[in-house]
This record gives sequence, C-alpha cells and structure tokens, in this order.
Amino acid sequence: MFVSYKINSSIFSSGTTASTINIPVKIDFQTVDNGELIDRVFVDTETTKVINPILDYEKVRFLPVYNNGTPKQVDNVTYNLSFLVNGVLKNPTYYSDISLDDSDIKYERNYFTEGYLYLGFYDSDNSLTQNLVSEIEIYNVLTDADFVGGVHVGVNQPKPASQIPIKLVVSNPLTVNGVYEGYHLYDYKDDVSNNVPKYLYMKASFFNAKDGKTTNLMNSPNIYSIDTLVNKLYTRYKLYRDLTSFYYEIDTTYSSNVTYELVNNIPTNIIVNLYQIQAL
Repeated sequence: MFVSYKINSSIFSSGTTASTINIPVKIDFQTVDNGELIDRVFVDTETTKVINPILDYEKVRFLPVYNNGTPKQVDNVTYNLSFLVNGVLKNPTYYSDISLDDSDIKYERNYFTEGYLYLGFYDSDNSLTQNLVSEIEIYNVLTDADFVGGVHVGVNQPKPASQIPIKLVVSNPLTVNGVYEGYHLYDYKDDVSNNVPKYLYMKASFFNAKDGKTTNLMNSPNIYSIDTLVNKLYTRYKLYRDLTSFYYEIDTTYSSNVTYELVNNIPTNIIVNLYQIQAL
C-alpha cells in the first residue's frame, strides 16, 4: 500500500534550510467489501456440501469359519434338503422323490444339472422392510459319495436316484475337489467394521428342472400357522473381519438347523438343513 503526499513550498519561511514532517505510525483503513469472508465461510462451505462423499464399492470375499476364540476355516458347507413326499416330510429326501430317474442321474441330463438351490441374502428378517443384498445359485452335481464304491472313478457308476439324497455341497477351492460356487460370500468391504459384525438373513428355495417347479424352504421341519411361519424362513449369517481377513459364520443360535462337524476339534463341515414349508 502506497501513500503520497503533496508539499506546498510556500508554507516554509524564507531562508529555511530544513523542516520536519510527522507521519503517523497507525494508519486506519476502511473495508471496501467482504469478498474474502464470503469465499471462506460461504462459498467453500456450500461447495463441500454438494460434492458427493467418496464411497468404496469394492467387494471382498468372506471365508466360512468355526470360531471358538480363533477363527478356523471350514472346508465344506453342506445344504441338506427335505421335501414333502405324499404329504409327509421325508428326511432324507432322494432325487427319485422329486421325479428324477436313474438315467437322468447317470447321463447327467439337464433335468438334473439345471436344478439348483437358490439362496437370497437380506439385510433383515422383516419381510416388510428388508432389502436384497446378494444371491447365490448352487446347481445339482454328483459327489464321490453318490457313486458306487464311494468314489468317482471311470469304472464306477452313479448310485440309483433312489439312493442319492438331495444335498448340495460347496467346498474350499484350495483344498477340496468339488463345487466352489456358493462357498464364499461377497460383500462391500466398508460395510463390515472390526469387531462389529454384520448380519445377513438367508431365505432359500429349490428349482426342480424336471417339472419346472420352485419349492420354498424354511429352517424347521415343523408345521406352523401363517402368522408364525415368517419367523422360520431365514437362516442367519454373521459377517465380520479382523486385521488379517474377512469371515462368516452360520449362526447356530438364531435357528436350530445349523450344526458344525468337528474332527479332533478341527472343523470339517457346516451342515445347514432346509425343509419344504408346511403351513396350517
């Protein structure tokens, strides 16, 4: 900031060789506008409001575990299905009970291979407010246990359809030779915090490619009235993380259809029993 002064020489006496001009140290100024204040308080604040927050849409893979203090990965998850046969719930139910014959199994026709178990995962067990989070389809496939001799080799034939129970087994792709789709769950990384679990509620149904029918399933073999049936439709999955990985457990306290198989305290299998809905 520059200040200019105009000096009139006539004010000095004749013969004066020196004089003094006093300039004050404090110079008052007048604010012309509030531009900087407006930019800092209003413009910057409102600009921040209209910028969408950064969201991380990366999904991560959750491993099935048994947790008795330390998570231990389970190599297999087995879904056993029971259906009504002649009006009575049959456990176990065999493929012959849902119209599949020996040739469908032996030649692995589409009647067999295109049938699948559907798992829908919701953020709540309240059907009025829930949102679908993810879904999995697990297709029929023969396992070693479904072959004569208990192993699938070139000379062994599949057992008759009346001896093969309807169960879908999904396995760890790193250690087991089997079906892998449905073994892992996938969810958004930022939705699960350390030591704060997230719960998903699974509702299942089975599509029979032989007759084109879809059968809804529940977590109990009992018969319920319509008003209480809604509480038996779901199986709860617990998703959580630690500093090293992401895990899920299938809850044994929410419903009684889940068990863990342990061999020498080592988890080998999670069994989920699902039953055709029976209602009064």
